[in-house]
Amino acid sequence: MYTFERAFVEYFRLKRPEFCKNNPDVPRIFAASAVALASRMWVWGSDEVPAIFYTALIGEPRTGKSSFLRHYFRLFGGTVGNIPLGSPEAVLKTIGEVRHGYMWYDEVAHLAKLLDGYMETFPNILNRAYYLDELGQKRMDQKKSVVVPAGSYFVHVYFAGTRKDWAVIDNKMRRTGFVRRTLTLHVDGVIPFFKRRVLGLEEEARRYALKKAIRKILELLTLMNIKVIMPPYLPALEARIMKDLTDNEDRSMIEDYVYKVSAGLLVANLITFDLTESPDAWDLNELIRRMERDAIKFGLHIERDTIVKPPVTVDIYADKITDGEGITQYLPPNFMEVVYNMLIRNTRQKVVASSEDILDNVEKIKQWLESGGSVVVSRTKFAQKILHTNNALSYKPTIEALIDAGYIKAVDYIYRNRNAQYIVLDPRARICANCVYYRTEECPRIAHLFNGGHSLDALTTIVVAKTPPWGKPCEKFELAEEPEPEKVGGGND
Repeated sequence: MYTFERAFVEYFRLKRPEFCKNNPDVPRIFAASAVALASRMWVWGSDEVPAIFYTALIGEPRTGKSSFLRHYFRLFGGTVGNIPLGSPEAVLKTIGEVRHGYMWYDEVAHLAKLLDGYMETFPNILNRAYYLDELGQKRMDQKKSVVVPAGSYFVHVYFAGTRKDWAVIDNKMRRTGFVRRTLTLHVDGVIPFFKRRVLGLEEEARRYALKKAIRKILELLTLMNIKVIMPPYLPALEARIMKDLTDNEDRSMIEDYVYKVSAGLLVANLITFDLTESPDAWDLNELIRRMERDAIKFGLHIERDTIVKPPVTVDIYADKITDGEGITQYLPPNFMEVVYNMLIRNTRQKVVASSEDILDNVEKIKQWLESGGSVVVSRTKFAQKILHTNNALSYKPTIEALIDAGYIKAVDYIYRNRNAQYIVLDPRARICANCVYYRTEECPRIAHLFNGGHSLDALTTIVVAKTPPWGKPCEKFELAEEPEPEKVGGGND
């Protein structure tokens, strides 16, 4: 027996095997997105909001981002409309005409350049469209105004681009609120150019049957309006979110999409079928009947209106579900926490950095030092003033990559009674942080502290406070024996 989620994931594993092997969670997330887009789904979490997905696939060239999206859109078979890239006025006009569809921006670099020109108002349109607010434009085409009433449309937006191009979008649009409304998935693994997997007859037949069933289900979902009433966050998950995500923008993004992806997967697992069935025989009532049957089986409650003519409104009540009951029989226990872990894995940029990225950041560090910048800076200052980003999902792995490569080092220091992390931009400069005796019993500046009877915790605090990393070295200074970082990319330092 297949669920819609299982069928969706298996189809893409057969259709785009390399991409799915490198990014196994992405098809699951897009299964939830497909359900939300087709059914114009709403989610009740802390508030009732439309399950609008703004999703960005970010990775190096040839990771398979655009190819995956093309096959994703083809599954809808024209049941939802495509809103092509154009001026903000043209986009708004097409939304008014299509009402139910998606936008796809394959060239993020091109869009980033346009934001300084005629696309300047585009983020404002997207911010309003995220909540299905009223959209309007006066005197369009010198003929008449165009107004798209609130709630009369439903539009998803998808992006594909490189990390460098997306960083430009991030810097330009973060303060508009657009970035926190976009689920940024970092994809990995370059796909070989000449490699092609040939399916056996049995696999090819299964792929074709899966595609046919998925397309039929999505077609029937477009005849429904679904609302999912979700349970509140468990205290343990709420505490994890507060601990793991210190940036309010990132926290807002994850909080929104944990609900949306969880609700989408819930619906995707209420739709079951056997691959030997003929999807041609399914109709709207049959799809709802199956959802109601499985809802009863798993302890959920579904209500549908009595209107025979589509779109039919279906409400799914999942807010009474507890651990070990109901939906957890086919989704893992604490399924919202499982979704949270999945999103965290995929929204955090991989630590592995390309040679080009490392050299680009090393050059930024050199420019900073050559312009008279200090050798030791706070982690925040390093991100904002040198890397030119305030996106934690971006600069954290960048810092780790530079540390691993030996170009910088991180040290702690007590500043205003808080333990803060500082970045040493030159690991071979003559400063305390680079001394082999730094914060050891052999350091002349703190040796007397080790015989003072302090507790270990107190001693650690005192030592950290007494030895600033940027201190001028004493006569005993000896440079820590660290190997020179290996040159990357074949270029010169």
